[in-house]
Amino acid sequence: MYPEAAAPMAVVKRTIHVGVPIEKAFRVFVEKMGQWWPATHHIAVEPFNEIVVEQKAGGRWYERDGNGSECEWGRVLLWEPPRRVVLSWHLQPDWKFDADPERASEVALLFVAESAAVTRLELEHRYIERHGVGYEKLFAGVDSPGGWTMVLGNFADAVKK
Repeated sequence: MYPEAAAPMAVVKRTIHVGVPIEKAFRVFVEKMGQWWPATHHIAVEPFNEIVVEQKAGGRWYERDGNGSECEWGRVLLWEPPRRVVLSWHLQPDWKFDADPERASEVALLFVAESAAVTRLELEHRYIERHGVGYEKLFAGVDSPGGWTMVLGNFADAVKK
């Protein structure tokens, strides 16, 4: 009998170019996420008023609604402004938070200055298979047109302002 094969490496990759300096692209992504993240993409009962990325390794990534209630999404694993940030994604296939780091994927963001006025953003949502049973549903959601493609499109529009 052969051992069961490990789940395939589940990765979603997206690259966009924005016509702003790297510092602005990074700042808008991490400091103003609540202004451009799709309003429909929340896990709390109430829609979020803001999304917070605490600016340090070990910091939290969470949404806060109008009543001050918070729902965590993950953690800051790597903080290297304005070039890189890696976030853990603790939202499971049912879109509920699970604090177990063994069941979290990673959202790695690399900001590259292609010139003084153009930044390339490379997003890699990786290790999605760590979410276990049903990870394919999560993969399909973040890989769909309404997933990272829409999220990064919103970011690209917001960063121009």
